[in-house]
Amino acid sequence: MGAGNLMIVQGGGPTSVFNASLSSAIEEATSQPGIGRIYGARYGMRGLVNGDVVELDQLTAGELQLLHDSPGAALGSSRHKPSDEDFDRMVATFRRLEVRSLIFMGGNGTMRGASLVSERCRKLGFEVQIIGVPKTVDNDIAMTDRCPGFASAARYMAQSTRDLGMDIRSLPQPVTILEVIGRSIGWLAAATALAKEKDADAPHVIFLPEKPFQADKFLADLDAIVTKLGWAIVVASEGILNSDGSLVYELTDPTHLDPLKRPMTGGVGQFLAEMVGEKLKIRCRSEKPGLIARAARAHVSAQDQKDAEMVGRAGVRALAASETEKMVSLLPLAHSGKRGYELVPLTSVSGVERKFPAEWIQEAAIPVGKKFFDYVRPLVGDLTPYFVRFTN
Repeated sequence: MGAGNLMIVQGGGPTSVFNASLSSAIEEATSQPGIGRIYGARYGMRGLVNGDVVELDQLTAGELQLLHDSPGAALGSSRHKPSDEDFDRMVATFRRLEVRSLIFMGGNGTMRGASLVSERCRKLGFEVQIIGVPKTVDNDIAMTDRCPGFASAARYMAQSTRDLGMDIRSLPQPVTILEVIGRSIGWLAAATALAKEKDADAPHVIFLPEKPFQADKFLADLDAIVTKLGWAIVVASEGILNSDGSLVYELTDPTHLDPLKRPMTGGVGQFLAEMVGEKLKIRCRSEKPGLIARAARAHVSAQDQKDAEMVGRAGVRALAASETEKMVSLLPLAHSGKRGYELVPLTSVSGVERKFPAEWIQEAAIPVGKKFFDYVRPLVGDLTPYFVRFTN
């Protein structure tokens, strides 16, 4: 790689291991002779546009360790969609700081942004290397086996479901709806099935965005479960859909739109709880961990931590090998070999959402089975086992 400085960008929703990728990239970059200064853009794309950057090569070993162990996105993140003028201002920032390589850390939107930045630099005749480093709790980036951030959030949700089950079966409510983040894909909601060891254990029903929600069937199935067990826990992804493709629940107030003008999806848990109370005359409450699931550092999985560190270092090594317009892609654990990753073209990732495999979904109250468990268990790790109850 030619002489020049490095800029690192964090984009999209934070995770509990996002900063592990950042700290690992910084450590790797300081060991590469071809890299000069190391900068970080504050608040993602917006920082590049405004020239709002910080120096990252001045951190002490102790500060890097604290950064590594901190949830969130230390540089600040955003979902800013740049205009043509914004891209020109970015290139001006690169020229001013003599930046010749960039690492974009983030999800689908960030990978798309990285491709657009590369395209604009090429049009303006500015030579720069760009590498994408994946991150998202949604696990929906294409061309990679898994996304750093997902396994830890999945671990949090699975353990929380088991914990909630221990509470509710002790003093039956009798019904609780547990809402799980996931705008359009059901990876995290499906992971709560890991909590279940026996038929009577929570969760008893899981709703994924991939399967249309049917209110009448939901109420009938729930009524049968409560009649049999005396209690029930229902897991619902916040993005579950009706048969016509509309969200089961969404906030329509324009003040709740995100920067990309998408409606806020949270609230389906309370909506379903009210439905249960009205239709079945059963006491029902809702629980909504929300963003805690992606920020819970205490629930980080060992594999997720390892993956986050790996992709951060791999991104810098790709730059050192003169690669550009590529994303670091994690290989399946069973076939990953010594290195554990490969590089894939950004163009094959940008604008493509990785779907939950249709063949992993089954027609049952718990809509996932062996294939999903074989995939997710090694990523999440063992949950805390509990003594269930005394019996006569």
